[in-house]
Amino acid sequence: MQDTKDILLHLEAFLRTDAPRLTRLNAYYLGKHDILRAPRDPLKPDNRLVNNFCRNITDCTVGYFMGRGIRYASDDDRTMEMITRVSTENDERFVNNALAKDLSVCGRAAELLWYDDLLHPRFTPLSPDSVIPVYDSGVDPRLRYAIRFFTKETGKTAVEVYDETDMTVYDYENGTLTKKETIPHFFGDVPVIFYANNRDKQGDFEPVLSLIDAYNRLQSDSVNDFELFADSYLAISGMGAADEEDLARIRRDRVILLDDGGEAKWLTKSVNDAYIENMKSRIAKDIYRFSGTVDMAEETLAGNALSGVAIRYRLLNFENRVSVTEQYFRRSLHARWQMICRLLSLAGAPYDAAAIRTIFTRNLPGLPEEAADMAQKLTGILSRRSVIEHLPMVEDAEAEMERIRLEDAVGEEVMA
Repeated sequence: MQDTKDILLHLEAFLRTDAPRLTRLNAYYLGKHDILRAPRDPLKPDNRLVNNFCRNITDCTVGYFMGRGIRYASDDDRTMEMITRVSTENDERFVNNALAKDLSVCGRAAELLWYDDLLHPRFTPLSPDSVIPVYDSGVDPRLRYAIRFFTKETGKTAVEVYDETDMTVYDYENGTLTKKETIPHFFGDVPVIFYANNRDKQGDFEPVLSLIDAYNRLQSDSVNDFELFADSYLAISGMGAADEEDLARIRRDRVILLDDGGEAKWLTKSVNDAYIENMKSRIAKDIYRFSGTVDMAEETLAGNALSGVAIRYRLLNFENRVSVTEQYFRRSLHARWQMICRLLSLAGAPYDAAAIRTIFTRNLPGLPEEAADMAQKLTGILSRRSVIEHLPMVEDAEAEMERIRLEDAVGEEVMA
């Protein structure tokens, strides 16, 4: 187990630096932007509009990346049966979507592996702002241990430290750790898996927060200017002797009697609407451009006649960004299945994680039709199983192969 001074050093550094950043990113996703906390001027209209590009960017990314789920393939039927069972018991599709959402918002995600017994491994997503990885200083940094902290029902803070052999529980109070218990585990590695969105562990909308703030201010100022226009002042000349009773009569009768040379006109602020709209349009495009996301409401994507290939060309930058996330996600998934296979082997059920192939499928319109057309072209070139594994509408290639064998057998009996 690690020294408590080392644990405290990493815990306090995280609370001082990373935690405020992660809290702000989560707040932005929920629509709690900085404009809501800006100083108020009681003499002016004070509309504060939140244009939540953050939620749009994240939801769009997660839907595109995980909308069709992750599928697995293996040439070993026993391995496929194990994957199906463990995935079902853990509601893996929900877990993977939660991890993808944390990646998009915070740039990092984490999950904890545990078990009911050695034959029933479990995995659960952890909140990114409650878990800390601690790596060594090697060329290829290795995870030494992971720290998880949370508030108990008593109001005290508990700290759990996971290393390759044990979980140690502490109470954290007044900058001091008090050891409570140590519980061994049998994963043979740190049972906390960390996922990265990219090399910099940066969220999808994090690079454009300043643009989003600018758009919020511009939109809010536009509404404030409109409200000022609605509350314009009436300037009257030639009624120097007018009193409050005269003004009340004007409002009541809607008639103004002016002396010779008198004049009545509204005092309004001149607003360049075209300039403001152009500015908002430019900022909005920059938000999607620099976040590597596509505005799905844009006219260039609104046509129903676009083929899947044409859509992919227009999604190229978006696809490039998601492909980076996929590579990091694939690596962490492999670590998940390695530990699960190691645990099952201890229970007398050996499996090889290297035999598991992970298949990601983008959530694109028209994809099933194009995949079916490609499958027809590849039939006779690739094995039937390889063709079936890459059909997005098929979740279990082995089960589909079995259905085909049964249909072929029934057909032969009918022909006989």
